[in-house]
Amino acid sequence: MNIIKRIEITSLFHKFNVEWDLHPDVNILIGINGSGKSTILRSINALLSKNYLYLKNLKIAIEITLSENTVLSCSGLSGTVKNEQIQLNHEYITTFDVPLKDKKTIKQTETPLDKELQKVIYVVGQNQKSFSNYRLKAMNYPELTKSINERIEELFDIINRLFAETEKKIEINREDNSLFFRRDQSVIPLEKLSSGEKQLLIIVFTIFLMDNEPCIVLMDEPELSLHVSWQQQLIDIIRKLNPNCQIIIATHSPSIFGEGWGDKLFFVEDLVQ
Repeated sequence: MNIIKRIEITSLFHKFNVEWDLHPDVNILIGINGSGKSTILRSINALLSKNYLYLKNLKIAIEITLSENTVLSCSGLSGTVKNEQIQLNHEYITTFDVPLKDKKTIKQTETPLDKELQKVIYVVGQNQKSFSNYRLKAMNYPELTKSINERIEELFDIINRLFAETEKKIEINREDNSLFFRRDQSVIPLEKLSSGEKQLLIIVFTIFLMDNEPCIVLMDEPELSLHVSWQQQLIDIIRKLNPNCQIIIATHSPSIFGEGWGDKLFFVEDLVQ
């Protein structure tokens, strides 16, 4: 299983070099505003996504050493690329500031979070990871029906525990296969949820849809809009939904790492030279 073993960034902010040896499971990056946390995560994502233009514009060089001691690197300074053929499964989650890429397609009553949530749940397509596509696998591959239904039941149990304080429970509308929440006799459509609730669902469904495959999960300040109790549970939830992922989080919140993850902390100032 290929995970990130070491990250080296040269000329961050035209001033610093970063050297970072990572844990195979959870890595939590903290530092003051402007210290470079988000830039480091975006640079990792750019290299994994092969977005070399971003790195070139940033005028940095980044090198990622994988667990098998292979190296993926790109120099924005010279334009050279090493091992471009390497493919790594990864997700970059920044739900708190989803960009308005499709501004014309967003209805007046929708938010970017609505659009992102609809995509991860409803969009059907050959290469689209969505909850609807995942459920379709049960129809196309009958031998997987039992395991798929068991995973969905486990997912809904996790969501219901997270929403227990507000007495909401997630359900599937059997007529149109849409998702909604029920509280007593009231039906609550997804678009009526709070921004924090939508953000949490985007994270949970994104991790669930990895289907336990090895994956590098990059998360930039996921605590924004999330209740403190959700922040405290976030890493445990991600690890439960996919124990095979490597998590790299940039955060300001002690609640993210206060529940037993303190040994996974990295301070930006300790990584730069």
